[in-house]
Amino acid sequence: MSYCTSIGIDTHAKKNQVFALVRETGEFETASLSDDPKELVSWIRKQGFPQPIRCCYESGPTGFVLARALNEAGIYCIVAATSKLPYRTDRQKNDRRDAEWLCRMLDSGAVRAAMIPSVEEESLRHLSRLRGEVALDLRKAKQRVSSFLLLTKTSYTLTKKRWTKTFNKWAAGYEFRCAADTFVFRMKISAVLRLEERLEGIEAEIMRTIELYPDLQEKMKRFTALYGVGKVTAFSLVCEVYDFDRFKNGAAFASFIGLVPAENSTGNKTAMGKIAKQGNSHLRRIIIEAASCYSRPIGDVRPEDTTIPEAVRAKAEKCKHRLRKRNLALRKRGVMANKAKIAVARELSEWIYHIAVMPA
Repeated sequence: MSYCTSIGIDTHAKKNQVFALVRETGEFETASLSDDPKELVSWIRKQGFPQPIRCCYESGPTGFVLARALNEAGIYCIVAATSKLPYRTDRQKNDRRDAEWLCRMLDSGAVRAAMIPSVEEESLRHLSRLRGEVALDLRKAKQRVSSFLLLTKTSYTLTKKRWTKTFNKWAAGYEFRCAADTFVFRMKISAVLRLEERLEGIEAEIMRTIELYPDLQEKMKRFTALYGVGKVTAFSLVCEVYDFDRFKNGAAFASFIGLVPAENSTGNKTAMGKIAKQGNSHLRRIIIEAASCYSRPIGDVRPEDTTIPEAVRAKAEKCKHRLRKRNLALRKRGVMANKAKIAVARELSEWIYHIAVMPA
């Protein structure tokens, strides 16, 4: 479909900066409006732009409220995937130029649209991301404790691993030579314990939410057949993606979460770099966490769920042995542990895609 008018909206300022371009004449209009969608709808209708019209703004902290309001008003609006936009080289950047640049990218067809979830889907996504935020805070809090023990040259030798019941009991009663150090250590330990409680509460809420959505349970089932993917990880996969059919193949899904290598090639020279990290960072983090289990010997496996299609279970079983073998092969070649884990996560993302699109 050919559009006559393109409108770019910069929503990252106190006021929405709007730049509208009429393709046939090259005429443009600008405006500075409040973040109330009704004001933007009213302005677009008053201008009498040639039809059809399409609008665009970048994904980010402003969410999808504006896009939903414009689409409900009959004005087609997409949300641009920021990580997929062309790299900007201009040295002059302000709100109005941002809106103009986005409008011209939209008019040239250089904008890749992000999926606009429903209000309910977005709400479930918020819960999934809250769990990721608290888990990240917990890791940082534990790292602060480890750093403080290293700083004070304090050794813990009662068990091989930390954050066990024995370690917590030791930490609660340990006294440093200086009272200030003891106070600091107790505060850092207390922060870890509070975050662990918060994380348990959030995961319990996720489990309660899953029980309320039968369709969500059906989508999650096939993911839990994969080794290393539990209910919380499956919940995040469903909430972040919803429709796997929108991806062309597994490589496209890996690109969506930023697990493809960066490339800097020219002529006959091909140079591959680190992963691009362009895309859904929350999903990338949980898939890498799931892939970490393949660096260890495969332990006890959950009993098979007979409600999951046999073909899905067979593919999940094949995936388990394939990824464990891949990790061992990479480590045998001398590849660093973290690099091997990323490579396994990259392949795991493709297995996730193929299991998601398999017929029931």
